[in-house]
Amino acid sequence: MLVTECLAPTRADLRRQTIKEVARRLFVEHGFHATGIALIAKESGVAVQQLYRDFPSKDDIIESIVEADCKRFADLAALNVALATKNKDGIRTWLQSATCQADDEADRLFLEIAAEAARNGRIKAIFLKVREMMAENISKAFAGLTDSNVVDDRHRLHAEAFMIISVGSVFTRTLQGENVDKASSKLIECLIESL
Repeated sequence: MLVTECLAPTRADLRRQTIKEVARRLFVEHGFHATGIALIAKESGVAVQQLYRDFPSKDDIIESIVEADCKRFADLAALNVALATKNKDGIRTWLQSATCQADDEADRLFLEIAAEAARNGRIKAIFLKVREMMAENISKAFAGLTDSNVVDDRHRLHAEAFMIISVGSVFTRTLQGENVDKASSKLIECLIESL
């Protein structure tokens, strides 16, 4: 049996994590344009030169934050188990949880990234990469609900509709301060039933 040891994070890992946490907070509070590298360095207690060694640009910090958020929210392990065991209730639960994870900071950051993607090519590429990954996994979930191991155009169309519902949920929760879990769940159920 192979035993893998969990290594404690290095000082460099902890420093990069601190930089990301501080940058995330500042991006949410002030937006990307009002949050410069100097402010991130000051607030995180890291020298500007060291910050640039860890993250060559502000876009690199954003990319790292987005990747971490995707891993945290996507919960692909749960989806993969549900797909492997053909557990339709597990797949439904995964789909429902993807739109109902209200996290004010994450929602605001998502909207900030979406706005920045409209004017910054690098951020747009990051955003589209994440969107593509999510579309692929959501399509697999819809395929699993139809007992198919192959994703087809119908599953992709449902995934696109699902992502529109998700973005609308984030927008409404963030800008209007409304809880939209019931409405989102109803729309997701309608999508599932239409398969």
